[in-house]
Amino acid sequence: MKVRLTSILAVGLAMVLLASCGGTPAAAPTAAPAQPAPSGGGEAVTISFLTLDDADMNIALNAVIEAWKKAEPQHANVTVNIEGVPFSELFPKIETAVASGAVLDLFLADGPDIKHYAYNKAIIPLDKYFTKEELSAFLPINVEAGTYKGTFYSPGIMESCSLMFYNKDMTDAAGVKPPENVVQGWTIQEARPNWEKTVVVDASGNQTQWGLRWGQGTYFGDYEYGIIRRSAGTRGSNTFMGVAADGITFKGYMDTPEALSSFEELRSWYTGDAPISQREPVRNIFFDRGAAFYISPDNAIGTINRVHPDGSFKYGVTGIPYMAGGAQLCHTDSWHFGISPQSKHQDVSAALVKYLTGPEGAKIWYEKVRQLPARVELLNTLPEYSQMPQQLFAQAVQQIGVPRIGTPGYTEYQSVYGELIQNVVQTDAPIDQLVADAVSKIEAAVAKYKGWDQ
Repeated sequence: MKVRLTSILAVGLAMVLLASCGGTPAAAPTAAPAQPAPSGGGEAVTISFLTLDDADMNIALNAVIEAWKKAEPQHANVTVNIEGVPFSELFPKIETAVASGAVLDLFLADGPDIKHYAYNKAIIPLDKYFTKEELSAFLPINVEAGTYKGTFYSPGIMESCSLMFYNKDMTDAAGVKPPENVVQGWTIQEARPNWEKTVVVDASGNQTQWGLRWGQGTYFGDYEYGIIRRSAGTRGSNTFMGVAADGITFKGYMDTPEALSSFEELRSWYTGDAPISQREPVRNIFFDRGAAFYISPDNAIGTINRVHPDGSFKYGVTGIPYMAGGAQLCHTDSWHFGISPQSKHQDVSAALVKYLTGPEGAKIWYEKVRQLPARVELLNTLPEYSQMPQQLFAQAVQQIGVPRIGTPGYTEYQSVYGELIQNVVQTDAPIDQLVADAVSKIEAAVAKYKGWDQ
């Protein structure tokens, strides 16, 4: 019997989720085609939109903008110049644009960064544009992620939880049988020999198939790589928390013995004659049939449908692996929209944000991206989330979903943490030294936030 997704799911999500991302990072800056201004009424203005260079999300953004102009004729003469940049460049570029006074109206932002932007005055409040009734249409946790000190700054477009996808043709060929459509799944130690079995080396000694791509795109970010470290600790432990309650103390949280063991385990995936993963990750390796397993939110389903519309890509989904002796988790929250204080067209930008995250825009976005929506009524009316495999994401986000670490310095933390993971994966430097150096750099960078929540 299939269980229909009802408001019970929305309540469960609201209670469990607290703040965190999804979205597939891309490889190189791309300027998407500017949205032309059709003939019609309204002021002829041009607004700039800085976003992630992601194929599915850019398709969705263009589709929503086109629908917005038709639905609201007063904005028919608005031209939207879209600039897409890689994940690692997006957040620094937002702050640089604001600090330099560069032309910037709208931007895409990761949920954990909203409080950082609000603290640093890199985003304007949107309280006057969203009523309490309008905000009640979003999952409460999504509103909380976009709120700083009681002021609302940014609505989200979707929620997230990463699980493990696998290519059924590859696992069948290797004799591997993942526990399909269950949240619990394997521990990392149980998964590892199965990842190894799916590695393929040809007669010439060239590796032609990899076992695993842990995380989206090619960036070593906290959204997925922070999960490995935190999963090494039991719930409530310093390792699992990842940072002290003050949001600025990382020593004793990111460098525990359990955390260090997780970094050692991670490094081992990239070493040996036939490594499980690539030190220099290739974009779209899972969708191009180059890797057997893939850690991602459910937006991967939309990508599979787009890249392989003939249904030839056979896949399954199982729970995200976690370190034995620790706790399973997935990171929640996802992309939000913000308006720059530099914008000379804040009202027009706010109108676009409201449509993007409103009933019509959110539905168009979902149809293109296929990731858990942030709007309650949309989530409750999508039949996909009462059926596998998407039902598994709805279950997982309730059962194991947790926010990424809570700090106003998330942007600084993410930058240093990405460098740490890259060094763990691509160098032979001692793990304890790399982590100690990263902890020192992060604490120095976030010390300015002391007392931020007072």
